[in-house]
Amino acid sequence: MVYGFETQKRNIDEGPILQGFPVSPGRVTAPASVILTPGDFEKMMPDTILVCPTIIPAWTPLLAHGKGLVTDIGGVAAHGSIVAREYGIPAVLGTGNGRERIVSGQRVTVDGVDGTVTLAV
Repeated sequence: MVYGFETQKRNIDEGPILQGFPVSPGRVTAPASVILTPGDFEKMMPDTILVCPTIIPAWTPLLAHGKGLVTDIGGVAAHGSIVAREYGIPAVLGTGNGRERIVSGQRVTVDGVDGTVTLAV
């Protein structure tokens, strides 16, 4: 167990802005693809922002078609952070409840410098 290493922010279930960890710089606005399990991989639409619980190596191919990344759990050293930086896409990890607040097709803005995800209403 690692002590003092935060991997999740606490966001309340209201308001249009989620806070997370800024792990890959840039800013992008696009529709979201919410992917919860490997069985949902075919639901990942090209040029969307991948929203998921976390990223493990098996999920890496999804980022090749994505414009950004939002996860519930993760930090600067997480696999998703490393891959997002390699692909040059903005990423905010550790939002805590992003997959519960964002629906597929909803436009979101990922700011990988400020660590915010802004939901369109």
